[in-house]
Amino acid sequence: DARLALGIARTAQKKGAVVLNYCAVESLLHRNGKLTGLTCKDKETERVFDIKAKCVINATGVWVDGIRAMDALNSGEKIETLVSPSQGVHLVVDRSFLSQDCALLVPSTQDGRVLFAVPWLGKVILGTTDTPRTDLPVEPMAFTHEVDFILQESARYLSKAPTRADVRSVWVGLRPMVKPQNSPSGNTKGISREHTILIDKSGLVTVTGGKWTTYRAMAEDVLHHCLDAGLIANADKDATTADCPLVGAPNFNADFSNFSLTRAQGLHSYGSEQSLLLTLPGADTWLCEGLSEAMVRFAVRYEYARTVEDVLARRSRLLFLDAQLALDLSDKVATILESEKIHNPQLAAFKTLAQSYTLPTSH
Repeated sequence: DARLALGIARTAQKKGAVVLNYCAVESLLHRNGKLTGLTCKDKETERVFDIKAKCVINATGVWVDGIRAMDALNSGEKIETLVSPSQGVHLVVDRSFLSQDCALLVPSTQDGRVLFAVPWLGKVILGTTDTPRTDLPVEPMAFTHEVDFILQESARYLSKAPTRADVRSVWVGLRPMVKPQNSPSGNTKGISREHTILIDKSGLVTVTGGKWTTYRAMAEDVLHHCLDAGLIANADKDATTADCPLVGAPNFNADFSNFSLTRAQGLHSYGSEQSLLLTLPGADTWLCEGLSEAMVRFAVRYEYARTVEDVLARRSRLLFLDAQLALDLSDKVATILESEKIHNPQLAAFKTLAQSYTLPTSH
């Protein structure tokens, strides 16, 4: 999923987009009640600058209402919130806990929830929960009762019962569930997973909900709304990206016969850029199964990586697979980043973060 985001961003840049990394929206700019751009802050240099735009699209997930609230400050109006965030917890255990090669889905547990066990990069993901949450932390934490639910329920279906000591990583996501308008919030189980598009009076376009798997259809839908509202110049309404491959679209003829499963999986995620990856220093130096020194360098040179977290959580998924292993390798990754002229790889911050992905064996 993270590599898909990178593929989209890099493809957009190849097509002429300017991609700003580590830039936060500070405020929105208006003239005569209409949105004309935004003010950003470069988080590395602290430089603040304005971006003028005829059309601003708010696609910030569970934080869309925060941007809409910024927009409403100009008019003094209160917004009706679109999103009712839901927390989903995932536990990762070793592959030995799932005997078959396919995913397991339990459509209704003892209390009516859904449980799954999915093979992933040599491990197994167990999940998930559906807990309403309103505080919107950047790094949400799993509640004890959520962890207990997943462990207890999965023990009924796996090859052996997992314990807290078996959990390699615990991580949490916030889903942007679109609330039915004029309805009270609360239970998120029945809330739509489909995307919703809203254009506010100022011209701010918000898209939320939906899934990764429908991102192209969502994008085309957004652009059609923008065209209909006169926010962007008229263009070919039938334009589609259906035939536009992302940067690194897979090379299905690649030969992985000389690699172990996890190394092959790691290389496969680079698609047609495998040959480029293998020319970088450290292509034969594996920090662990699935992550080589060259992959770290590739992340910096081609994938906008600036920190240890960028590499171990967002360009590879090692933090989500094995938090302790990611912690153990963080010093080596920081050293490689420094050799790539990254002056502050934020090693200490990553170590603090990685600790939160480990699960205490008792509670």
